[in-house]
Amino acid sequence: MKQYLLTFLFLVGCIAIPLPAAELISINNVTFVEADLNDGDSFKVNAAGRELHLRLYYVDCPETTYNNKSELERIREQQYHFGLEDPHDVVRFGEQATEYVKQVLARPFTVYTSYAQAPGRSASGRFYAFVKTHKGHDLGYLLIEQGLARIHGKTRQSPDSIPSQYVLEELQDLRTIALLNRAGIWQSTQPGILAEMRKRQREEDQKLKEFRQSVAKVRTHDDQPLNLNRASKGELQQIPGVGPVTAIKITDGRPYQSVDDLLEIPGIGPKTVEAITPYVTIKTE
Repeated sequence: MKQYLLTFLFLVGCIAIPLPAAELISINNVTFVEADLNDGDSFKVNAAGRELHLRLYYVDCPETTYNNKSELERIREQQYHFGLEDPHDVVRFGEQATEYVKQVLARPFTVYTSYAQAPGRSASGRFYAFVKTHKGHDLGYLLIEQGLARIHGKTRQSPDSIPSQYVLEELQDLRTIALLNRAGIWQSTQPGILAEMRKRQREEDQKLKEFRQSVAKVRTHDDQPLNLNRASKGELQQIPGVGPVTAIKITDGRPYQSVDDLLEIPGIGPKTVEAITPYVTIKTE
């Protein structure tokens, strides 16, 4: 019986099952797939005979649709970020970003992914990924350079082993150049209202954060600490200091043996762990 068990475990270990927070794997000769849900930062591809819906790391392109409250809120957020007087410019440049990606990926390219799940409206699910064009250029960098995206979203070490902090710094430099060149969406930016709009966005974010914290205080006062290995993204966001991006990072990094294991996740530092610790417990069973 022991021999059969060891054989079974060995075979299970040999099966290539995509797991969150795994190392990035590269897939060559990937092709772009036309789909209604495609936009600048999220699109379908054919990777080794398998259709995948990818979501780029680090970047967020303007929205192309406004069919629900979530999309409308995202459009307003992007309008504030870019300092746009007319929200229709968001959709217009979102369509440009979508077309740009389609053209850049017209020839086979390379995808790097760990199959970490990305939230979204796709019924088949999406995976976070880096994409390098046939010329070896990172698609996220190109979108920022062209002024067709903002720096926003999930981060991690790049396929070239560049820490996320340095990737962000490089992207910030490209964003500054794009802004100075009035590239892409920045050509419609109204400097006179940019500061006021961003201030308004920060105030709205702060109000939402305070509301979440007040809800968290009520829950954690009456309820047991959250199981770090079982809590949903929504439950994790009720912890003070934990937003949507951090909640996704936490769920993608499971399982944990201790709260300090969170320090191994890019973007989560000692202060975040210190804030989370009073509200969580570790249970691996």
